[in-house]
Amino acid sequence: MGEDEKPPSVKQEILDKISALVAAAFGLVAALAWNDAIKLLFKELFGTQDQVGPMILYALVVTIIAVILTIIVARAASKAKNIMTKTYFCKLCDFKTTVQSELTEHNAKDHTANQNKSLNK
Repeated sequence: MGEDEKPPSVKQEILDKISALVAAAFGLVAALAWNDAIKLLFKELFGTQDQVGPMILYALVVTIIAVILTIIVARAASKAKNIMTKTYFCKLCDFKTTVQSELTEHNAKDHTANQNKSLNK
C-alpha cells in the first residue's frame, strides 16, 4: 500500500465479505447438487436407480445459475466499491479526496478567488 492509499473502509470490507459469502453459498448449493447427482449415478451403475438423468440435469442447471449469480454479485460489488471510492481532484493544485465536501472546503480555503475552476473527476 502506497503512502497516498487509505486502508479500505469498514463498508468496503463488509461489501467484500458479503459478496464472498454469497459466492460461497452459491458454490455450496452447486456442490450439494453434484453430490446428489453423483450418488445417484453410482447407484445407477451399481444398483437400481431411475433418477440419474434428472439429478445430473439439476446439478448442471444449479451450477450454471451459481456461476451467473456469482458473476453478477462480483460485478455489483465492484460497482458499489467504485462508487464508494470516487476520487475528487482539484484542478488548481495536487489536492485530492474521496469526499466531495472536502474538495469544496479546500477550494473555499485555498482557492477562494478561483472556486469555479475546481474539477471533479
